[in-house]
Amino acid sequence: MTVYQLPFKTGIIRIDFEKCKSCESYACVKACSLFGASLFRVDNGKPVTISSTEEAGRRCIEDLTCELYCQAYGNQGLKIELDMFGLDAYREKIKLR
Repeated sequence: MTVYQLPFKTGIIRIDFEKCKSCESYACVKACSLFGASLFRVDNGKPVTISSTEEAGRRCIEDLTCELYCQAYGNQGLKIELDMFGLDAYREKIKLR
């Protein structure tokens, strides 16, 4: 399994290229161009960033539509992992009660 990773401000986008091979819609690319910052293009049957990974990570507006569209209309190859800022502190706080 080949997984492409794109870190951005508050998380990471992971794209499973094996699932992209049979995708006909490239819904993630379309969603990013319609609602996001147009970070992706299709190259050799897989979504890749137009600019460098670092630049794409800075330009990402974190609208999450690439994942929503991939899950709904694509091959479910793109997933977004978000950091849970403050979760550890919250867990410690509720232990005190």
